[in-house]
Amino acid sequence: MKICNLYGDGFYYLPGTTICVKIGGYVRGEYAYLGGASLTNEAFNGGTLNSVSTAISNSGPNGFNTRWDGNDFVMRSRAYISMDTRQQTEFGVIRTYLNIGLNYDTPAAGSAAIFSGNRAFVQFAGFTFGLAQSFFDFYSIPASSYWGIIASDTGDGGWKVAGYTAAFGNGITSTVAMEEPRRIGIINTNSDGNDPFTMFGAAVGQNGITGTAGADSAKERFPDMVSNIRIDQVWGSAQVMFAAHDASAAYFYSTTANGGVNCPVAGFGTPGSIIGSVVCGHPADKLGWAAGAGFRINVPNTNGSYFQMQYTHTLGATRYMFQTQTGHYTQMNGGTIGFGWLSDGIVNNVTGGVDLTKVDGINAAFDYHWTPKFWTSLYGTWARVRYDDIANASICSVQNQSVAPGGAVTGPVVNGVLQPLPICSNNWSIWQMGSRWQYNLTPAMYVGVDVLYQKLKTADAGGVATFLTGAASVSAQGNTPYQITNQDNWGFRLRVHRDILP
Repeated sequence: MKICNLYGDGFYYLPGTTICVKIGGYVRGEYAYLGGASLTNEAFNGGTLNSVSTAISNSGPNGFNTRWDGNDFVMRSRAYISMDTRQQTEFGVIRTYLNIGLNYDTPAAGSAAIFSGNRAFVQFAGFTFGLAQSFFDFYSIPASSYWGIIASDTGDGGWKVAGYTAAFGNGITSTVAMEEPRRIGIINTNSDGNDPFTMFGAAVGQNGITGTAGADSAKERFPDMVSNIRIDQVWGSAQVMFAAHDASAAYFYSTTANGGVNCPVAGFGTPGSIIGSVVCGHPADKLGWAAGAGFRINVPNTNGSYFQMQYTHTLGATRYMFQTQTGHYTQMNGGTIGFGWLSDGIVNNVTGGVDLTKVDGINAAFDYHWTPKFWTSLYGTWARVRYDDIANASICSVQNQSVAPGGAVTGPVVNGVLQPLPICSNNWSIWQMGSRWQYNLTPAMYVGVDVLYQKLKTADAGGVATFLTGAASVSAQGNTPYQITNQDNWGFRLRVHRDILP
């Protein structure tokens, strides 16, 4: 095959065409201790409590901290193949890019490797169509860490986009894009006696929201609209970005199934469901949004060292900070418990509207290259989730009136009677700090370790809760009172990686 030198090393002309193609990929093995049941997430957020259909059923999250629940040691094998094609045309360079492969975690629910793809896009004349990466993204997780820490970054899994990028010269660009909606979900607290705020993995809602009982998000009606302005120069890069997101609820809940007309307004805790709720009407539509700014500074004469940072603020668009970790955060340790709930907003028949969830987050990392072969990074994340007074009252009403669903966190039980939570404030935060140490055996192969420490600043801190083990529970934890306190965790990860043409 004839070498194509227009786009860098590794490209060849397809015979009989002017199309240049490069085939690449990588193979990777990873091993983690105390990192949670899922290497995609981390210890406070990962895995489900659905048992494996074998004699071994402990595939749930590590948050329960027992000898049964979750797994302390997890292995992952991953292999991807990429194909990059480019061709000079009257419209400029037309590029297509495909990246597909296999991912296999052990222990896992099932025995087969999972096929996945994180890139499948077409680019020409400034346009990008397909599975690429969100144009909101700036901070890069894999540049500094092996863990899937909290951030807006969609790079690992990819994201569906349709965007146009204008170049103004001197490294300045601006993009406007329609993107796949980033949804965690609107939760209705009139939830038919099933506490939406539990430690259990939840069913998938009819409209595709994966979350909890009480799922009440309107169906996908519009794409998220994303825009950014970016500069890339020798010194580094910087970006400001904005996203608009539909954060509307579907309906007020009905208390009578199959077309009933009883639409409760008398109290926060009146149970209902989405079934037959059309007649109840719906809250006014709500627009969620996210905004952020980030920068990267290259350190000269240090083999490519750099510092990167991003700040993100969201209202009703929580996934623009919690991109990968979309479930609830929980951990139990001895006689204590800590937790935090994620949502885009809270709705209740008595409030008459959607109260949007606020999130603030900061990511920062310094990656120092001691030599071309030996690299060290120090990185950190802080994120805070806040509910306004109305949303908090709605959540507390469910926590205090729960009828023992599996995994619910409620107030203490005294003489067999469920009591209100002594302290009910569902604002919470989390911070993470880690360090990655990597040795590049060759330019295409490396071995590294990554150590991550996390601190969960719990909701309802200082109170006493009862972890109710109902029929849905497969946890070994007991139906006893727990002190609600902050939680922490150390995780350790080893990676061996080889590129086949980057």
